[in-house]
Amino acid sequence: MCQSKITRKVIITNSEGLHARAATLVAEMVRRFEARVKLAKDCEGVEGTDVLQILSLGAAQGEQLMLEATGEDAERVLDALIDLFASNFAENGENSEEAENQP
Repeated sequence: MCQSKITRKVIITNSEGLHARAATLVAEMVRRFEARVKLAKDCEGVEGTDVLQILSLGAAQGEQLMLEATGEDAERVLDALIDLFASNFAENGENSEEAENQP
């Protein structure tokens, strides 16, 4: 069976960019779903479960990433990632504890 790809664009709004803690949160989020996720910046794509690959993108504030997912949970994982990016990786103070305690 052919699986279609779902893509979404996100802009990094976090002042620290996609740093180590944020990359870890992204990889942990992806691992919770039955989907394969790739993140791409400037035509360089990396696996969404690999923190070091995510960091290698060097995504800074204001830069755009393309998120691509395939699999059973493709839509759900992208929705969750969009929310994570929109929350600036829960670094606004009150949300950070809540994000760290998610299953």
